[in-house]
Amino acid sequence: MHDMGRPLAEFLRDRRESLTPEQVGLPREPRRRVRGLRRTEVADLAGISSDYYLRLEQGRGHQPSRQVLSALGRALLLDGPGEEYLHRIADLSGDAPTSSEGDLPDGVATLVELYADTPAYALNGTLDVVAVNAPGRLLAPDQLRVGFNLLVSVFEHFPEPHSEPHWRRTAETLAAALRYYADPRSPRLRALVDGLSASDPRFAAIWSRCEIRPHRSSWPMVHIEPHGWVSLRSETLAVPGTSGYTVTVFFAEPRTPGVAALRDLVARARAEEGVDAEPLASIPIVP
Repeated sequence: MHDMGRPLAEFLRDRRESLTPEQVGLPREPRRRVRGLRRTEVADLAGISSDYYLRLEQGRGHQPSRQVLSALGRALLLDGPGEEYLHRIADLSGDAPTSSEGDLPDGVATLVELYADTPAYALNGTLDVVAVNAPGRLLAPDQLRVGFNLLVSVFEHFPEPHSEPHWRRTAETLAAALRYYADPRSPRLRALVDGLSASDPRFAAIWSRCEIRPHRSSWPMVHIEPHGWVSLRSETLAVPGTSGYTVTVFFAEPRTPGVAALRDLVARARAEEGVDAEPLASIPIVP
């Protein structure tokens, strides 16, 4: 992270440096020492002048038009969410960021608790846990706690050998979601990225790819006693009218070990919370 007051300039630079000539159809020159693409190469690919692109990357250019932003998105190989992000940060000024780390929006904690029969939690834009229900706390006691950061927790917990691919997918998904949801001017975002980059080369390598994706569906591997490792499915929904807040709910696919595992987990959560046991046949599953 370099200049929070110029998020478009920073993103253009980071994305340009994350690409290779081969990715955009350019030949690699012998002894090439440039990291990523040259500014002139991006300008040529976007069909704009090199001087204008230089001013944009230095934060000196005027507000680019939607046509220019779309051309830059194509030149930088941005997909739908990436181009959406590019247009969004182009509208940001150097003013204070819209808070995604402050007070929890009304109703979000209540919504999470209403998912009584399955684990659920809510995050703010910088992936701090802001609400979690009883099954969620039991599902991941070292990660799903209010005040914990989900991305930091993932990098603090080394995966079991057999779950390494699942851990890596989770880490990559969360890093891309952090860039997508967080306000790039946020001091909290800067502290997270700088801290993880300094402490964990795995994160530094993932973050340098400059990937941008909302967190939607995933198939995490979780350990639920006495069932061991089971595969679940989660769906993440953006909270309308908020800046980066999301709610994630876990499900079990029909006729998989996750159905019984979730049923037992919810029963234990009810017992620990002092709630009378109820029939759990209504635990939501993905059809």
